Amino acid sequence: MKKRWMIFVLACCLTAGITGSVVYAYLIDQKETVNQIRILENTTHIEEEFEPPDEVKPGQVIKKKPCIANDSGFPVFIRARVIFSNDRGEAQCQPLEIADSWKKGEDGYYYYQKKVLSGQRTDVIFDKIVIKNTVKKDELVSFDILVYEESVQAEGFSSPEEAFARL
Repeated sequence: MKKRWMIFVLACCLTAGITGSVVYAYLIDQKETVNQIRILENTTHIEEEFEPPDEVKPGQVIKKKPCIANDSGFPVFIRARVIFSNDRGEAQCQPLEIADSWKKGEDGYYYYQKKVLSGQRTDVIFDKIVIKNTVKKDELVSFDILVYEESVQAEGFSSPEEAFARL
């Protein structure tokens, strides 16, 4: 009987030891993954060639060539909005001839259809402003053409429309 009791105690000790070892191993086991996240700054700016005339006349062609440069360290998609400062100024001009590389979206923005690489520029959005011949000189009003641009990192998107739709 003593022998059985010793075997029973020994079996309990072995079971407790094995169970304790497994529990201890489970509790101290760990896996570590280090994820590095880099914050990138997306910066672009507008460049343009513009020769303001001394005096605006009917039929006059005014040179204005806005484009957008990518100052970021990665490719971006760009969209731009072109707005006249007042309706009378817009009415006295021919419609702007937007370059083929820019596509007008339903939201009123023009989307540049290519990725703009780091240090590169878009094609010009338009290259001139034409005052209508039918406008009388004394009816001409002053106006500005405002170009507003936005950019988004191109990675992960197949088109500029898709990239800006996710914003």
